[in-house]
Amino acid sequence: MHKKITATVAAVTLAAALAACAPTNGAAPAAGGGNTKSLKDCTMTMIPKNTDNPFFAAGAYGADEAATDMGGKKINYTGTAQPDVPGQIQRIQSASQQGSCGIAVSGLDPDALAPALTAAASQGTKVISYDADVKKDARAFWVAPATDASLGVAQFKLLAEQMGKKGNYAIISAQSTAAGQNAWIAAAAEEAKKPEYAGMKLVKTVYGNDVPQTSYDAAVSLFQAYPELDGILAPTPVSLQAAVKAKADQKFNPDLVITGLGWPPSDGALLKSGAVKSFVLWSPRDMGYLSYYAMDALLSGKITGKEGDTFEAGRLGKRTIGANGEVDTGEPLVFTAENVDSLMDHFKTK
Repeated sequence: MHKKITATVAAVTLAAALAACAPTNGAAPAAGGGNTKSLKDCTMTMIPKNTDNPFFAAGAYGADEAATDMGGKKINYTGTAQPDVPGQIQRIQSASQQGSCGIAVSGLDPDALAPALTAAASQGTKVISYDADVKKDARAFWVAPATDASLGVAQFKLLAEQMGKKGNYAIISAQSTAAGQNAWIAAAAEEAKKPEYAGMKLVKTVYGNDVPQTSYDAAVSLFQAYPELDGILAPTPVSLQAAVKAKADQKFNPDLVITGLGWPPSDGALLKSGAVKSFVLWSPRDMGYLSYYAMDALLSGKITGKEGDTFEAGRLGKRTIGANGEVDTGEPLVFTAENVDSLMDHFKTK
């Protein structure tokens, strides 16, 4: 990423210049030449954090499933193999230039992406975020996994229960700028203030950037710095997997609790082996499905993104835009060795 700093600055500067006289996304004209009113007539570009992650592939599968149900066009799914902010900016600009009527982006850096998104909106492209939000004035609304509070509290409660509500714990998150993880960590911190958790202490929060080796190294560093560590909260599957591997390789405290967000198609094995007792996730397939219907409703003018707007989302039923332009996919799912196999349809990629 360091090699791309110059490219990042140039891209952001160009987008900022274009955005200087642009309206907010909510006020942007209709996309696709100004006359397109449905995804039956134009294409939505979906930009994940990275394409090597099967989580986002499942979201793309859900979006294309919605296209089939609606009789709309398949999505343009594009991104970089690994998380890359300049790569997201470039794909936002390309989507707008190539005539996509809508962009759905899972933001790596809310601030860095905002100028390019605002510039795209000024050219008539409708913009929403999904999975991880961007700046509110750079999108019409956000298709959230679930409420931030429910996701943060669910993960923390699993950690607390398995630790017996006592001992030291650390957090290995994704990027320090990752809006989703930061919101969940904040919600967990609020829950941790309750008297029943007085015996628990957060010793450090570190960042693995959603890169396996970086996350692994972060776990090893924690083990060295805190030999009495009792738990790790990993609000991303990459750091969950890395922490489990580091614990085994380093022969660290066998009673160390590791939980957070997991990826059931691969992390189900961790549940069945007992390396992890339980973890949380939502349905990426449903999130992609909901994003497609939400974008179509935005294009058609059925919704604008204001609180209280409602729209129909196929098999998911009626949905309502909530505060801060948020529409939730559903409640978090807690996965265990007993139920993981029965929930695999949520993670289909083809």
